[in-house]
Amino acid sequence: MDNRISFSIEDADKQEILAALDVLDRKLLPLLIELAQGEARELPTMGDKSYAFVFKALEFAKQYPEYAALIDVAEFDKDVKAVGLLREFYVRLSQLSKKVHDTMTLAGSEAYVAGLTYYGTSKEAVKRKLPNAVLITEELKQRFPGRNKSKKEE
Repeated sequence: MDNRISFSIEDADKQEILAALDVLDRKLLPLLIELAQGEARELPTMGDKSYAFVFKALEFAKQYPEYAALIDVAEFDKDVKAVGLLREFYVRLSQLSKKVHDTMTLAGSEAYVAGLTYYGTSKEAVKRKLPNAVLITEELKQRFPGRNKSKKEE
């Protein structure tokens, strides 16, 4: 069995990380919105290429306000600034989120393989009539993911 990860965090570090997440929850979360399912697909989106377009349009709206009668330039400015700031957060949070997910996936995979190996060993121990093997195997069998329920259990 290949062990690619050995992850642990000291309790003090865990507390600091949770405190940092609390700061994000307290400071950032109240400012954020959640779109309804499918709503994002219906909105025009601003990507990397259109960001330059929007930024330039804002500059012109400030410089030539006579063409900005149909928009609120102050809100336009706030939206552009929000996108810039949130993009900065998003890049860092996305990288962190991906690495947390990947690390959790790998650690979970290694733990699952170790559990399966132990379960297999306990089943072999039952065949050899070793002490506690039946107890261990039966308990693990009850918790084994995806096991089919017998007709009695239904």
